[in-house]
Amino acid sequence: MERADAVAMYDITNPQSPKFLQLVKTGDAPEGVLFVPARMSPAKKSLLVVSSEGDGVVKIYTPKTI
Repeated sequence: MERADAVAMYDITNPQSPKFLQLVKTGDAPEGVLFVPARMSPAKKSLLVVSSEGDGVVKIYTPKTI
């Protein structure tokens, strides 16, 4: 949701019945999004990596910050 400066998060454990979890305000124009599962994360926590087109910032969200 680039124009809303946000990323919507869904639980897609069951793809036939996705569940909306929350809307995360990310700042200026989120362009790229990458989910890193805890098993592949150096922090051993799930990560949501969001890059912003307008300000060139990369933000990393963990379960405590989302």
